[in-house]
Amino acid sequence: MPPAAMPGVGEEAAEEQQTKQGGPALEGLVVGSYCHDVLLRGGRVVGETLGGAAAFVSTVLDAASPPGASFSVVSKVGPDFAYASAPAPARHPPLLCPAPTTSFHARFSDAAAHDAPDRQLSRVHACDPIYPDDLPDRRFAYGLAVGVAGEVLPETLDRMIRLCRAVLVDAQALIRVFDAAAGGGGGAAVRHTALEGTPYAPLLQRVAFLKASSEEAPYIGVETARRRCCVIVTEGKEGCRLYWDGGEARVAPFSAVQVDPTGAGDSYLAGFAAGLLWGLSATDAALIGNFFGAAAVSQIGVPTFHPEMLQVCAHDTYYSTHQYSI
Repeated sequence: MPPAAMPGVGEEAAEEQQTKQGGPALEGLVVGSYCHDVLLRGGRVVGETLGGAAAFVSTVLDAASPPGASFSVVSKVGPDFAYASAPAPARHPPLLCPAPTTSFHARFSDAAAHDAPDRQLSRVHACDPIYPDDLPDRRFAYGLAVGVAGEVLPETLDRMIRLCRAVLVDAQALIRVFDAAAGGGGGAAVRHTALEGTPYAPLLQRVAFLKASSEEAPYIGVETARRRCCVIVTEGKEGCRLYWDGGEARVAPFSAVQVDPTGAGDSYLAGFAAGLLWGLSATDAALIGNFFGAAAVSQIGVPTFHPEMLQVCAHDTYYSTHQYSI
């Protein structure tokens, strides 16, 4: 059987944490920097938005977490940060650094505009990394390591694991490397490296869940990783699969018209975490993740979640988990 819920974040564990540590029973820690995202199609700028996994994750958690749950965000930006206030502010204040805000350019071809776009991603600026001492010095029910530009250092992830009862990690925080020679235009092309050869690999056995896209999956070594933690592989319009030591499960997708794939995996992971916080099993929580991933790709930039959308999510999830075998 897959993991039933987030390890250590059931009702008894929450009560124990509140009694012993005096903090919120379901307080989370989100670690990853905000970014400036620039979308280009056919060489023209078609969108400039708030980006970074922390932006997508915090938006989903704000919308979908149970009553009484809270979370802190540790994110770094530079003095040029464009989204500190309205009309589209970062929801949780970041730490200010002298270095410029991390910036990405996502280039799409015109031919891919009405299909699943071929995205060429380059990092134009990189803010300071997030160091262990940047994290709050208190315990948390759960943590999400969601770096996008190498900002979550191995030692920072190690400290997260020590502070949090359960940690969920996005593989892009571990396997992304940046090649300035291949980027062009002053940016560094984003590519992947094998997880097993990184300093993050020894930490995997202390992680609860590792999420990867189907493109990232070959780099994390699913067969090896599943013996250390539960591995989630998102497959776009095909939904997702969960792998654990001794089994696997496929979870059906939600349909969506894709406009911008940026943030789909981040929104998925946050939706999945929210499902666990509500007490769902990992496979049922994955359905919540699929909903928020689909909602993210249907909008440009950080998505807006209306109450009606959340009602649809609750309705569809109820019938999927109660009437159908996934």
